[in-house]
Amino acid sequence: MLTIKTNLRVYKKKSATRRLRKQNKCPAIIYSKGDEPNISIMLNQNNMLHPDIKTQLYKNNIILLFIEEYKQTIEVKVQEIQYHPFKPKLIHIDFARV
Repeated sequence: MLTIKTNLRVYKKKSATRRLRKQNKCPAIIYSKGDEPNISIMLNQNNMLHPDIKTQLYKNNIILLFIEEYKQTIEVKVQEIQYHPFKPKLIHIDFARV
């Protein structure tokens, strides 16, 4: 299984996500089941565009996200990936808990 290190996002507004993208980070969210809250995270852009990771994202495999602030891993599947229209960059990723 693929394991990706992530960090929590504190600021979730439009200006904060623009700053993240300028710092070569990709905003993402983990949608949870039931009463659990959704988790906003940020990923490293360079790691996510690596060919090995990119193919794993599209195969609908289970991915482990290690959140450094929680010191735990969460099993997720990719729900949606948004790319920039003409640059090789990610805009946003949606994950769903398994």
